[in-house]
Amino acid sequence: MNRNVLVRIATPDPARLWSGVGDLFVAADAIETTDGAHYLGGGELLGGLDEVEQLINGTAARIELSVSGVTMATAKVFNEEAPDLKGAALDVGVAEFDDLWQLIAVTWQARYRIDKAAVTRGDNERTISISMGSDDTGRSRSSGSYWTDAAQQRKSPGDRIFDRVAGINAGTTRSFGPVS
Repeated sequence: MNRNVLVRIATPDPARLWSGVGDLFVAADAIETTDGAHYLGGGELLGGLDEVEQLINGTAARIELSVSGVTMATAKVFNEEAPDLKGAALDVGVAEFDDLWQLIAVTWQARYRIDKAAVTRGDNERTISISMGSDDTGRSRSSGSYWTDAAQQRKSPGDRIFDRVAGINAGTTRSFGPVS
């Protein structure tokens, strides 16, 4: 039996990647809401996915996921989307294949929250990196501490309560309530 890793990032248009080569189509289940969801082959996923640790005595584990050798076009798109990834759910699963590489089953292993996403450039290659942890790794902040329109759209698509937050900066005063 052959196994590969699946990664699904829950953004309004979910990002899907698997550790094999070529395209993979996955049936809908409890995590994957689209039947025939298209996963892009990402080659070998590097990082600590095999060394997933749980919270032990209040110590939170961090996981770094990186994909090397991405194209300039992919890096550009990722850089544009990176700010919207903060706080998004990232599901990690295992796809099982038979000896003819026919998909048998997908088992979802864990759900994480993305804390940081970046593209770095080395000597001759670009690497996409995502830093994530369980929902308990950010214990010092309340769940509403990042009031951005992108974060609110992930929670409640179409809600416009935070659509003007980007225009507020230090020293700005906004009046709320009825005009007197």
